Amino acid sequence: METTETKATENKTFWQKTYDMAQEEIPDHLNRFSYCLGATPLILFVILAVTGILLTFYYIPFPGQAYNSIKTITEETYLGWFIRGVHQVTVNLMVLALLLHIIRVFITRAYRDGGGLKWLLGAGLFFTVLAFGFTGYSLVYDNVSYWGMTVVTDMIRQIPVVGEPIFLLLRGGEDITELTLLRLYDLHTKLLPLLIVLLIGAHIIAIRTLGFAKITKHQGTHPFFPGHGLKMLAMTVMLLIVIVNLAAIFPPTMGEPANPLVVASDVSPPWYFSAIYRWIIIAPREAGLFSVFAFFTLFTIYPYIDRGFSDRGANMLRVNLAIGLIVAIFFATMTIWEALV
Repeated sequence: METTETKATENKTFWQKTYDMAQEEIPDHLNRFSYCLGATPLILFVILAVTGILLTFYYIPFPGQAYNSIKTITEETYLGWFIRGVHQVTVNLMVLALLLHIIRVFITRAYRDGGGLKWLLGAGLFFTVLAFGFTGYSLVYDNVSYWGMTVVTDMIRQIPVVGEPIFLLLRGGEDITELTLLRLYDLHTKLLPLLIVLLIGAHIIAIRTLGFAKITKHQGTHPFFPGHGLKMLAMTVMLLIVIVNLAAIFPPTMGEPANPLVVASDVSPPWYFSAIYRWIIIAPREAGLFSVFAFFTLFTIYPYIDRGFSDRGANMLRVNLAIGLIVAIFFATMTIWEALV
């Protein structure tokens, strides 16, 4: 009898703790759509994980069979084109959601008040998603992705100090071989998923520990459930509707098989790499690569740069608005230029 009562008490305690957690107070500004973008990548990652696992059932990571396995998935497997399309659309939306979230955090300076760690984790998450995009793009192994992979790894080689080791690590030698494809496959399906799970978990823990950013105009709080929880559910449904429609309207396509002897006429990378690709083409090679490396380094440590200038009396809100506008115009110009070439 005592054992039964003890178990009942323990279960009650568990459910009470769960209920208390769902009723935890969160800031009122999270009711605004622009402040819900942080949770969107988590929703998209779950979709990516599910569709990615389904694709691995049919994908064969060897040069002689990779292209044909993608072709089989796209043209013969039941709903294979749809799963591949959802996977493709979702990674694009995930990059877009992270970009919008980073812009919002940057403009509002939400990385203050202990937010530097959250910014660093978010930057790591963004770079990991970009790595996901590159490795997934390469695994198609058609002629465009093959030469795109060649161009990107050649550019990586030019990065000062770390470029050569990363180049050899990715390719497994001087040339692109089956070892290269296997390494990119392992990165895409093993290392990067593990890394992104750890970063998402660390980011959530950091938010739970350090709290949300304080917004002056919205000082009130409200419980997470049911209002905010239902809003996140509605956002999930909305995202699924958008993804399904985009996958149906713009189904995935296939190019010609990879051919090391015939250079593809168009090696343009995915849109989220277009601006960097165009800049490296028009700028002197070493200077272009160094400027990209310097930009992402400054981007990663920016909260600490902000703190240094802010302590000296600089109006960093205006500085951030100016920097944000300049960077947005530059990236938009380079992206459109690359699309029109």
